[in-house]
Amino acid sequence: MAAAVTDPRHTDLYVSATTFLSEYRLHPDPETYLAHGYVDLCLAAWPGARGAQLNLATRWALWTWLADDLLDDGLRSADRDEIHALYRDLLAAPIDGARLTTGHPLALALTELCRATCAMMTAQWWERYRRHLFAWLGAAADKLTDFLQPHRTPTLREYLALRPTDGGMVLAAMWCELAEQCVTPDWNDPLVRSLVAAFSSVGFLTNDLAAPDMDTFTAIAALAASQGLPPTEARQEALALLAAEERRFWWLYTAVRDDELDPATVQFARSLDRFRYALTAWTRASSRYAPEAGGQLPVPGAMPR
Repeated sequence: MAAAVTDPRHTDLYVSATTFLSEYRLHPDPETYLAHGYVDLCLAAWPGARGAQLNLATRWALWTWLADDLLDDGLRSADRDEIHALYRDLLAAPIDGARLTTGHPLALALTELCRATCAMMTAQWWERYRRHLFAWLGAAADKLTDFLQPHRTPTLREYLALRPTDGGMVLAAMWCELAEQCVTPDWNDPLVRSLVAAFSSVGFLTNDLAAPDMDTFTAIAALAASQGLPPTEARQEALALLAAEERRFWWLYTAVRDDELDPATVQFARSLDRFRYALTAWTRASSRYAPEAGGQLPVPGAMPR
């Protein structure tokens, strides 16, 4: 994704991302964190985005990835009171809208993200986003306390009960709406809901396949534990599932383009496709993942435009 560096938007977005990480003390070394290619990913995913919309969507993505890192790894040795206290702080930020002056950096940053988003997006969209944000935080906290801390591998049922929400890809779908201003009026249409579900599955399976072998909350680990498969066979099963979800996304994406849906919905579907493609390419190449893990991912296929 090195080509993204030549994007004329790169400097402004990189400065915005660095400022966000520094201002709210979200990472001790913003430049090292951004070296994983997050800015390039956002630029590749949202070629039609500019200015405040691109900055805000990217900040939401960075905040969510940082919160996910904390809940996946940084709090593994924390007691439940500490986890629940952070969870309460995060849930309070979007509710009262007050400007916080003290608290966890994630909560402080979240409060400002909420204020900026409320000013930019409609109340209806914000209520939808807030609902899915709450669900994601709850699923991530449950995964930490019920599986990651006790180092317990989920059954397939337990994995599938949490992973679609914990994967955060429904939030990513709404970042696409925000960044490229393509808010779909058809969010609850069965076809669009199925498209978002396929988009979500592609995202979390891609992440699982790039995860270290020691991770216990992945499709590979759940398949191995529930079906008694050796790790190599479980990985092949997960790859087959990813290929099936890619095909399902293609099927649904084509249907959305051919159906008589609102033009914003068609634009939204195209934005999901670009994000899906950019995410898979980034996962293959990013220093966030071990080269041998990312290299095993299939090359993402382009959807019909």
